[in-house]
Amino acid sequence: MFAQFFGGYLFNHKLCTAEDLTQAFEAKKHTRLRLGVLAINAGLMTAEQVEHVNITQQSVDKRFGDLAVELGYVTADDVEKLLVQQPTDYLLLGQTLVNNGALTNAEFEKALKDYKAENQITDDISDNQTETLHNLINEFYHFDNDENARICTDYVTLLFKNLIRFIGDDFTPMEASVIKNFAAEHIVIQKINGKYNAEACIATDSKTYMAFAERFAKESFTEVDDFVNATAGEFLNVNDGLFVVNESNEHGVELTLTPQKFLENGELALSGTAFCIPVNYPFGKLNFIIAT
Repeated sequence: MFAQFFGGYLFNHKLCTAEDLTQAFEAKKHTRLRLGVLAINAGLMTAEQVEHVNITQQSVDKRFGDLAVELGYVTADDVEKLLVQQPTDYLLLGQTLVNNGALTNAEFEKALKDYKAENQITDDISDNQTETLHNLINEFYHFDNDENARICTDYVTLLFKNLIRFIGDDFTPMEASVIKNFAAEHIVIQKINGKYNAEACIATDSKTYMAFAERFAKESFTEVDDFVNATAGEFLNVNDGLFVVNESNEHGVELTLTPQKFLENGELALSGTAFCIPVNYPFGKLNFIIAT
């Protein structure tokens, strides 16, 4: 999930385009993480030093690590430690953007440093570190300014995990907005009732809606019909069902779900605080709405 938010960070800071990220998420599956990127991430080398080694390699038949040691940028022990590090998704994304020419090494170095500092991300980060994920989501969406910040943070954390699990990890989170209503060609709505009341929705256009259902069902569709509605609704139901279970197990909050409702070419009117959370996939933009 850190790769998705790193992509969102780069997009929001206008360091790359949505198209750059779409291409990079596809290409990173085949990207081999270079030692130079690991060295930049560990703070052992600067982007300028990495570039110097890369340029020198064009005239000297030596491995990057051996040449970096020879030039005095790192020690042999540093190289050994870097070589045994496990690649992380957000570094692979950055490496791919550099490979594709969307970022320079210097731009990547600065963005990575700022991203890690702002979100308190350490070098041994993993998607299993829930506290860091929560901090990252709060920083990205500013839920901490909302009275129901904990609920929104837990919901979005679970949502993104389920997007990666069921739909694919090739998405970029976009900046959220606080809304009172939302119009779309297709909207799926599910209410959550109990100790508190909430509303979860998916809203998008027909093409994106059908492609989303195709990924979840692993089937092909030719038009938006009842089965496509049921498929999109089932994703929401699965996510919300897991959320309700987590609320009971982790916080002692008992909640129930209502059956999903579907709007076509309609407008959703929301009460309370509602966040619209867009995510950009190669097949289109999905808007997830959580109202509390």
